[in-house]
Amino acid sequence: MTIAPWRTSSEAFLVGSYDVVHAQDCISADAVPGCVRTVHHLDTFSTPALAACHERAIVGPRALVCVSAAVAAEVATGWGRIATVVPNGVDAARFAAAAGPAGDSGRRAWRDRLGRCVLAEGGIEPRKGTLDLVEAMAAVQARRPDLSFVVAGGETLCDYRGHRAAVEARAAELGVQPVVLGPVPDEALPTLVAAADVFAFPLTKEGFGLAATEALAAGVPVVTRDLPVPRAVFGGAATFVGDAGALADGLLTAALRADPARRSAGWQLADRHTWDAAATEHRQLYRSLC
Repeated sequence: MTIAPWRTSSEAFLVGSYDVVHAQDCISADAVPGCVRTVHHLDTFSTPALAACHERAIVGPRALVCVSAAVAAEVATGWGRIATVVPNGVDAARFAAAAGPAGDSGRRAWRDRLGRCVLAEGGIEPRKGTLDLVEAMAAVQARRPDLSFVVAGGETLCDYRGHRAAVEARAAELGVQPVVLGPVPDEALPTLVAAADVFAFPLTKEGFGLAATEALAAGVPVVTRDLPVPRAVFGGAATFVGDAGALADGLLTAALRADPARRSAGWQLADRHTWDAAATEHRQLYRSLC
């Protein structure tokens, strides 16, 4: 059995050369009829071309994979298609090690640079809920000025310059000064996460929550928006909030008070989601299609 991820290079794609082509986004799925496609989460596009591409990439593939049962349910309701659920894998041991003695120097370096902090990952875009987080951080820093606001991660394919400008303007108006790190080297990411006091995860749309699960593996409390996917994935391991006011309260509480039971639940959750298990489930799907 030959398995190929979609190639973004200029190499020619020979139809029939592979048993399975697995696409991870709507653009590549639209380019290869009859592929397997992972639907991470469902977007709503206002641009007609993107909306049409999104639609074709759900109805066209021979099989769909979703990273959570909640997204699979959305696909079933909206399109009548049954997706195979394969959760993301998490390198839990790597992030747990960063929180232990082996990560002392790395955490200390981040703390020297950032101080105590609320960390968000994924850059600045509407889906990440950054504007709500700015509002929440204004209330947080009014009570805890020692907590800095740190955003890690780069840009996506979409043009969110307007949204970023709005976030920056609102932050300036509220006196919030985000520390925007941009892309963080892979080898430095675990100690950055482990150095945080709280991991903020106020996304408006999400398929699984890999970054938040890595934070749980590092023993860092996660405060997330109360949506079906986080509820289904994190259960009792995270704090769930609604609006920006509740987000601020949740961040402050998590920063001030350790919750050993929730921390233990977070580690167990992260440890259950291994990449080996994800790979095995993908191979089973591929074999069933061949």
